[in-house]
Amino acid sequence: MIKPKKSVEEMTGYFVPMYEKQWDIKIDSNENNYGPSPKVIEALKNADIKKINFYPFYGELSQKIADFNNTDIDNIKVTNGADEAIQGIIQTYLEKGEKLLTLDCSFDMPVIYTKIQGGEIVKVPFISKWEFPTKNFVQRINDDGIKIIYIASPNNPTGNIIEENDLKEILEAAKDKVIIIDETYANYSGRTYIKYLSQYNNIFIVRSFSKDFALAGLRLGYIISDAENIKQLKKVISPFSVNSFAMVAGLASLDDVSYFSNTKNEITKSRKELKDFFEDLGFKVYESHANFLLADCGKKAEFIYNKLKKANISIKLFNKNTRLENHIRITIPTEIGVKKIKEILKTKPSLVFDMDGVLVDARNSYRVTIQKTYEKITGKTVSSEEIQRIKNMGGMNNDWDLTKYLVEQAGYNTTYDNIVEIFQEIYWNDGKGLVNNETPLFNKEILEQLSKEYNLSIFTGRLNKEAMFALNKFNAAELFYPIITTDDIPIDKGKPDSFGLNLTKEITLSNKYYYFGDTKDDIIAAKNAGYIPVGVLPPQDKSEKLINDLKAEGAKYILNSINDINTVLEQKDEAMC
Repeated sequence: MIKPKKSVEEMTGYFVPMYEKQWDIKIDSNENNYGPSPKVIEALKNADIKKINFYPFYGELSQKIADFNNTDIDNIKVTNGADEAIQGIIQTYLEKGEKLLTLDCSFDMPVIYTKIQGGEIVKVPFISKWEFPTKNFVQRINDDGIKIIYIASPNNPTGNIIEENDLKEILEAAKDKVIIIDETYANYSGRTYIKYLSQYNNIFIVRSFSKDFALAGLRLGYIISDAENIKQLKKVISPFSVNSFAMVAGLASLDDVSYFSNTKNEITKSRKELKDFFEDLGFKVYESHANFLLADCGKKAEFIYNKLKKANISIKLFNKNTRLENHIRITIPTEIGVKKIKEILKTKPSLVFDMDGVLVDARNSYRVTIQKTYEKITGKTVSSEEIQRIKNMGGMNNDWDLTKYLVEQAGYNTTYDNIVEIFQEIYWNDGKGLVNNETPLFNKEILEQLSKEYNLSIFTGRLNKEAMFALNKFNAAELFYPIITTDDIPIDKGKPDSFGLNLTKEITLSNKYYYFGDTKDDIIAAKNAGYIPVGVLPPQDKSEKLINDLKAEGAKYILNSINDINTVLEQKDEAMC
């Protein structure tokens, strides 16, 4: 394999899916959900296809863009989206080793293009979320090597704008630098800084037809700058990068600016409605001047993301271990989309399930593994009834602990690690062990119906890989979120400790919680976490003694099978969250 140049090899790219997923509502990339003007559709339908085999001419479109922005045609360079505009400016002006100054939470592509050029990045962090850190930003302008300054207003993904006084301070401090002002979302904010082009010849305004005029799929953008700068850019940027159909659509869009004005009004109303909704749920929603909202949803961010994803709605969830961890970004949908989001995320009761004995019959997997592990260490046998008796005592929710207890009661001494190793070799064995003997105890249709009115979650003492193996085998994994396993809790916080159930509360969006378990430890954990405790009799023990034991620990209801769950849900319980 031939290696790329070092600057490319060492960087992380901006990767996108190869194939389209058919979302019911796609609001993860800030596209305009209202679509382009009907005049655009009509113009494309009537486009002269004879022109396809010829290179396009950009004079008419450039003049139209100039008129729209109250400038001259010599100040305009059309580009293949705003991306090519930014890339072209960086390629034209940045030498290897020179630096680009930007914010630490902003559009990624300028960083990528700078690294491709062999340049370096200087990022100024936000001090307050998300107010432009003008003082600190200005202080970095004269750092050695700073050649290009990139400012997005409104900024993606934060939605904030840079105020005019702050921008003027930067312009005055950076008269010998290239200043890119990305106004991709400026038509939403109604704030543009084009007027400063007459005062500063080092400004490059970047704009796009993607977010406002809804032409993201046609890739059309442009640069506004001093005429001499445009001449230099034309040496670098491909002369025919904008296709004929994009040009037709751009002209038609500018012939129907009133359509965008109406769209903007609708987006503004929907943005406020969504902002109010998420704030009512208790989340921090930041003021946005664009067609999206950024919200800090804390530990519930992933729950919201998955809830919407399950409903075939895509939003942006930011990566963990970054400044944007637990933040979601939602492109403003149509009014219908707003209603659907509110319906999906309305507060619902949560049904949280243990797995073994409740959802999964583990008699021929875990229980047999306990017996075989015990036999391998002691040379003796232990009955299923004895295992269940010990289990019912409480404090033995973990099957490794239970096995160790049995071994020690038999008078044998071995290490815990040895027990775990033998146990896992028999039960798991890289997915080839007794785990394959498990069968479901639930009727999937019942759970699917419940998922329409309740949040379904799991808290189990299983390892994550073992829990997911069973749920995927039974085609049920998609029904539950979150799935909390022993991997997610401290080693000393297993049931009857309520740590796992409290963690589930922190993650989910709910006003009432039920926990369905088959042991005294399950009931104790549920009661201490403020859940409604429900005992479920496992297939190996339907005895009156177990019923009485579960009730004695506080089980409000006892089910013979999890498939009888509706008899509990029909009851009118007070919220215990």
